[in-house]
Amino acid sequence: MELELPDMHEKYPEVTLSINKVGVVSVKMPIGYVTLKNKPVIIVPVFDAFIDLPSKQKGIHSSRNYEVINGVLSRYVGKTYKLEDVCVAMSKELLEKHEYATRSEVRARGEAIFKQRTPKTKSLSYESFKIIAKAIAERRSNGSINTRRMIGIGLTGITACPCAREIVKKIAEQEMEKLDLTKDKIKRILERIPIATHMQRAYGSVIVEIPEYVELEATRLVQIIADSMSSSTFELLKRSDEAELVIHATSNPRFVEDCVRYMMCYFVKEFPDFPDNIHLVFKVRSMESIHQHDLIAERVASLGEIRKELS
Repeated sequence: MELELPDMHEKYPEVTLSINKVGVVSVKMPIGYVTLKNKPVIIVPVFDAFIDLPSKQKGIHSSRNYEVINGVLSRYVGKTYKLEDVCVAMSKELLEKHEYATRSEVRARGEAIFKQRTPKTKSLSYESFKIIAKAIAERRSNGSINTRRMIGIGLTGITACPCAREIVKKIAEQEMEKLDLTKDKIKRILERIPIATHMQRAYGSVIVEIPEYVELEATRLVQIIADSMSSSTFELLKRSDEAELVIHATSNPRFVEDCVRYMMCYFVKEFPDFPDNIHLVFKVRSMESIHQHDLIAERVASLGEIRKELS
């Protein structure tokens, strides 16, 4: 006869208060595939899965959260999938497994590697970006389940400071005036030679909340973020590539504020058919090279609000 084990999770808690979010975090799963420029790209996804807990239940059945992640993802093994769709499937199944819960949340993140050519020698370099996905499921009073999904990309680039560049340019102009050069010649020299400024790595991200009837190829956001920076980063740089990158970045100086504004502008241009009610988060963090602090710029808005401002 099999021993019947007690289920402590179903017991009445000593303190009868509800909890918004209980679950498992950092669950690593086997490799999957997402698409970048119509080609499969390998990712290793990591998941967090939560449900809410009513006041009359002591704890959640946490093993069910892992079972849901494992079970849903097994259906996608070897296939190219959208991380946000996997999160939606998991969030629904969490509510089916936890009949006492009314809300679930699944977050996923993964790092993808893609090929890129260096700016001058066109050497092959392998670069990375982060994919971020999230889904929220809520059980309605009639028993049906409503879901929301979010997808985003995080990418590292370079920012070159416009302020320092202008100061150095002014100093160079004053020094050339001492050499009795004409104003026209000084102007032509300054237009042709690179002007020094400080540069730093910057991390940009775009998070999009997508309605059920809208499909977004998240990797299209990679180019939006990259184009919004002063320059891209490269793992491999030969000497001529390094010089080309520095010249390009210092000729294209941008504050973090500029980067966020360009990301918004490029998103509007890239997705002209998207509805106004799509919600977005644009964020850039500059890891300052001449300060011990960092700088952050962020904008949270609907696509309609951004379009209205641009017009």
